Amino acid sequence: MLNTPTLTPAHARQYHEEGYFILDSVLSSADLDLLRNACDTLINSMHQEMDRLDTNHIHISHRNERYHIAKQYNLVPHLDKFVFSNLMAEICRATIGPSAFLFYDQYVAKAKQKGRPFSWHQDSGYLGFPHEPYVTVWTAVDDMTVENGTVSLLPFSTIGSQELRPHVRDPESGDKIGYTGELQGITAIVPAGSMVVFSSLSFHRSGPNTTNNMRRAYVTQYSPAAISKPGCNEPFHLAVPFLHNGVNVYLHNADA
Repeated sequence: MLNTPTLTPAHARQYHEEGYFILDSVLSSADLDLLRNACDTLINSMHQEMDRLDTNHIHISHRNERYHIAKQYNLVPHLDKFVFSNLMAEICRATIGPSAFLFYDQYVAKAKQKGRPFSWHQDSGYLGFPHEPYVTVWTAVDDMTVENGTVSLLPFSTIGSQELRPHVRDPESGDKIGYTGELQGITAIVPAGSMVVFSSLSFHRSGPNTTNNMRRAYVTQYSPAAISKPGCNEPFHLAVPFLHNGVNVYLHNADA
C-alpha cells in the first residue's frame, strides 16, 4: 500500500455527522493488481458454480450482468493482507472505535453494457434484526464514473435521519429497497485505488454500467462487536477478530 493517509478529526466528524467520507487514490498499483486478479479468479469460480447448478442467477448475482461475491477473502492468496491492513485499521479506529471484527467482504462487479443498477438501501437493512451499526469500506478497483455505475450516497443531513428504515425486497432483482424518493445525494466520481467509507445506516445506491469495460469494487465491512441474530450464538456472517484495544490482532496472529 501507499503511505497510510492520516485520517483527521474532520474525517471522523464527517463520518459521525454525515455518515461517510472519501479517501482519494490511497492504494498502490500492486494493491490494485491484487484486487483485480482476485476478482477475476472469484468470478470464474462463480461461473463454475452457476454451471453446476444449471442457473444464471445466484442470490443477487446475475451471469454477465452483476456479481456479488461474498465472504471469499481467505480463498485468494494475500487478499487477507489487504482486508486486515494498517489502512483498514486506521479507518476502523476513526469510525467504529478500537474494537473491530471483519463482518463481511464482497466483490461487486458490473459487466460492460449490462451491469444492473442497485437500489437505494442501507446495508443494515439486509440484516433484519437489531445490531450495532458497522462501517463499510467501498474500494474502487476501477476508475469510477456515472457512466459505469459508481456509488452514490445520501448524507445524514440530506435524508434527515440516522435511523434504520424499513426495506422491501424486489422479487425480480433480489435487492432490498429502503428509499424511492427523488433525492440524488453525493456521487463518488473517483479514480481506481480510492475508498468510499460509510456507515451501515447510510443510504447508497449505484447505477448501471453503460461502458465497454467491467466495473469492479471491493467491499469490506467491519463491526465493533461480533454480530449474531437474537438468541443465536453463531455469527450472522463473519466475526474475524481484527482490532482489540486498537491493536491489529489479525496480523499479530497471522505472523505468530
